[in-house]
Amino acid sequence: MDGATFLNEHSIAPTPIRVSIIEILQANDKPISYDEFLTKIKANKTTIYRNLDILLDKNLIIKNEIDHKSFYELADHAKAYFVCETCHKLEEIELPKLPGKSVKSVVIKGLCEKCS
Repeated sequence: MDGATFLNEHSIAPTPIRVSIIEILQANDKPISYDEFLTKIKANKTTIYRNLDILLDKNLIIKNEIDHKSFYELADHAKAYFVCETCHKLEEIELPKLPGKSVKSVVIKGLCEKCS
């Protein structure tokens, strides 16, 4: 589904920047850093942040902070990641079961097999 259709289905006006954000996230199978958005979208930082906040408020995207850097992805399902503190490899892992809790995302930090 294209970005404009996605936004319309969620009652959000499909501005060119919002469409670009959604299509960038749809095209990637890993979280995207804010810096990556800056290289792909021709807009000022405030405009990109404001549009990311709108999508976050509508629960259409998930934001995780890893090493003081923000990463974004579509909120199509709850996500869990393991991040190696040495090589910074990001790996999606099975989300732990937490009865009675509504989890959006989890980040677990440690050392991968290669770095331990």
